[in-house]
Amino acid sequence: MLEKENIFTLNTAHKLVKEYDLIAVEDLNIKGLARNTKLSKSIYDVGWGTLIEKLNAVAVKRGVHVSRGEWSFARTSSQYITKL
Repeated sequence: MLEKENIFTLNTAHKLVKEYDLIAVEDLNIKGLARNTKLSKSIYDVGWGTLIEKLNAVAVKRGVHVSRGEWSFARTSSQYITKL
């Protein structure tokens, strides 16, 4: 199962980097979010941290910029990928 998840996240990272010149990702406190005992398993299962790591690695190889930060238009704790 773990191998399928790794393949999925790597394929997703490649697809995003191929399609976008700039990728903006909200800087989430994943450890802080996981402190909520009701949500912790779901947060770790989603694999946000893994996707971001792979996205950064693929982006560096292809010369695509990944911007991490907080934006005033963000209304929820979700990650935004934006095409400019």
